Amino acid sequence: MGGTNVRLFLPEEPARKLFAPRSRGRLSESTIKELQAALREQLQHPDEPTAELKRLLKEVGVEARKNGIKPEELLVAFKQMWNSLAESMLPQDAGQHERVRQKLVTLCIQAYYAE
Repeated sequence: MGGTNVRLFLPEEPARKLFAPRSRGRLSESTIKELQAALREQLQHPDEPTAELKRLLKEVGVEARKNGIKPEELLVAFKQMWNSLAESMLPQDAGQHERVRQKLVTLCIQAYYAE
């Protein structure tokens, strides 16, 4: 998958597996729903990451680490979720959305490795 036009979010692979409820190696259903809602809100206000999303990403990082999710798996699933939501909302400024996505990915990495 080398191209940037490849749609990464496939309903069954691999994001669905990571975001399935109540299993080792997965995020909880409540975390997924909160993250989706926070990402939708972020997409409507793309200037900077919202305080709520920053807080939630810290929780996601802790939960992912606790549940044995590898950081690269978390990032792939996070990007897929973001891209899927962004596609459905048809962003006005794709460059701005990409900059915010990059900041969020950085926050996600920092949260994962935070003590």
